[in-house]
Amino acid sequence: MLKRIHAAIAAMALGGAVLAALPATAGAATAAGLSDLAVSPSPVVVATAGGTTATFTYKASDKGAARLIDRDGRTVPLDPAPAGSGAFAATYGFTFKDEPGVWTLQVRADGGTASKEFQVHWPTGLDFDATPDVVGKGGSVKLSGALTYRNGDGPHAYGGQKVHIAFKPAGGSYARVASVTTDGGGRFSLDRQATESGWWRAEFDGATDAEPATSDSDRVDVKVPASRTRITGFDASPEPVVAGRTLRLRGKLEISGFAGWSGYPGQQVKILFKPAGGYRWQYVTSDRTDRYGRFGADVKARTTGWWRAEFAGNRGAVRSVSAADYVTVRVPRPTPPPVPVPVPKADTRIVQFDASPEPVKYRKYLTLQGKLQVWDFGWEGYGHQKVTVWFKKPGGSWHYVKTLWTNSAGKFRGKTKASASGYWRVVFAGNGEADRANSRSDWVRVKR
Repeated sequence: MLKRIHAAIAAMALGGAVLAALPATAGAATAAGLSDLAVSPSPVVVATAGGTTATFTYKASDKGAARLIDRDGRTVPLDPAPAGSGAFAATYGFTFKDEPGVWTLQVRADGGTASKEFQVHWPTGLDFDATPDVVGKGGSVKLSGALTYRNGDGPHAYGGQKVHIAFKPAGGSYARVASVTTDGGGRFSLDRQATESGWWRAEFDGATDAEPATSDSDRVDVKVPASRTRITGFDASPEPVVAGRTLRLRGKLEISGFAGWSGYPGQQVKILFKPAGGYRWQYVTSDRTDRYGRFGADVKARTTGWWRAEFAGNRGAVRSVSAADYVTVRVPRPTPPPVPVPVPKADTRIVQFDASPEPVKYRKYLTLQGKLQVWDFGWEGYGHQKVTVWFKKPGGSWHYVKTLWTNSAGKFRGKTKASASGYWRVVFAGNGEADRANSRSDWVRVKR
């Protein structure tokens, strides 16, 4: 029950002829002429310090007398006036000084008495948070928040109230999955097992003295643990090999499962080469594994160096790299040893960068996501790289916010709380093999 704030008007001062004319107990109409008691709006919601005016109407052959009775028995006399077509109407301005809860409109006219109950509500607020944002399937999600009501003194903790927890899977609709009761501070918290990605929110059905409330939604992504993979038996032969001759590259991609390791069919495996004295692996060719997980490729031997095979991974399997195999390439006639040519840094770019939602509420989470790509005979996702997030207010300068890492496909994603409108961007500082890259700037307005 909300904290009661009693008005300074005493019931004795509201007595007199009106109270004497109306019995204290409500009952059904005892005269055919008294009917159609109505309250508008219903419920009456006192949302601001200015209060809310409600209109009370009824039909009777004469004005009679009317009054309001709050849940503690305090009475407020009304002064009805003709409203046309045999109807009478009266108004009363409810403020935070009036007791919330169940009130009664009581009318005496045409020799009878009738009453109608209605509710007076104070507004409520419902904060909610679901953490972590990303969790492994079967892990725990913490659902917490606080319920408050507001009166003339501002927000107050709303304890002892039932709050429902609702979940909506991707492509589905919200359904309630749990309930919890707020403590003395209006707070609530519970843990749920994560089974699928979706949105969580809290719902309060309201009470006789408070409005219903629904919190903002908070998304949690549930990730299925990917299976381990490995590349076995990778071999580059013959070794040594004469320049210009065929070099045979063979191996097997395996994936772990309930029955142990087995061949992983239908997957693309890249063949990479790094020349002796070089520092960067270069893509040469690729092959798709057969039904036993085997792959192979034949290439022309040109330069001495290391060979290896790489599986980029997918949603169900993690990335794996074979052991490197060093092959010496011999030239038929004596020639000066080749001078290693420095490999220029690869171009990079950041695409699909987006800061959302826009606009965003103050102190709510802003999601930053995009993709880092590197040029390697075509644009490819640049995995396991560090990118930094920067923010700039209008007319200001860029400030560092946080650091994110790209996944194996070059994608990055993170969240941060929004506190001011401005521009967002992501920067890749570059490294020994790739140049620097900046994303486009994305403007986000913050609403308070």
